[in-house]
Amino acid sequence: LLSLFLTTRLFVSLTMGPVLDKKKHKVDGLAFLGLSLAMKTDVGHPDSITHQTAFDYNLVQDREYKYLQSTNDDGWLGGGGEPGPPKSWKLAAKDSAHVEILRIGTFDPALGGLPKEAIYEAIASGNIMIPEIEVVPTAVVANGDKPPELEIRFDMDPAVPDFDDLDAPLPVNWQLKFIHNQLFRHFKFPSRFCPGAFHSTILRKAEFRSDEHQKGYFQMCDKAIKKWREAGPRPLNDGPWEPDG
Repeated sequence: LLSLFLTTRLFVSLTMGPVLDKKKHKVDGLAFLGLSLAMKTDVGHPDSITHQTAFDYNLVQDREYKYLQSTNDDGWLGGGGEPGPPKSWKLAAKDSAHVEILRIGTFDPALGGLPKEAIYEAIASGNIMIPEIEVVPTAVVANGDKPPELEIRFDMDPAVPDFDDLDAPLPVNWQLKFIHNQLFRHFKFPSRFCPGAFHSTILRKAEFRSDEHQKGYFQMCDKAIKKWREAGPRPLNDGPWEPDG
């Protein structure tokens, strides 16, 4: 499913000066165009919805904290999300697994954003071509934050197609770059942003028990990635589900 996402608009409610006065300041929700990889599971939040069954994120999530000793309060973001107490001691939250293709920022043009109607019109007109999307995770990495976020990468591999051999297969995950490039060429607005490599964040502020535990965690992830890579790219919208579950 290729979807538009918008987080809830939040108003700052502290009273420590005019910039924090909710009557004088607001933070618009984060809007982006991307893929939903949410999936309802027995170990996650009961209200999570399923948008794909190709990749069970729990194969790379350390829910038993065998390797990790601490995270932020959100806990695991994929594989069904966090069920909350008493099943887990993180904030209860539905599965929010996704891959951003284009960060819009806001749908409000007055704040530098792009109205969602403009995207609907561009896609309906045929100016933005959306191929059948089949993807496969290519790695699990820790980003450069300190402590880092853990990310499932969906890199185009190989990074450069074989332009000399027209019969050569296209790189895996080529559809993400194909859609991304079209969107960036078609739309120009101040809040337009590319959030780096195509990835799905599964955990924030990851702190491992030791260097050996960190090594063990990524070895576990490598086994899952190998399994997914051997199965090859998979479609995400091969089930009976609707956008709202």
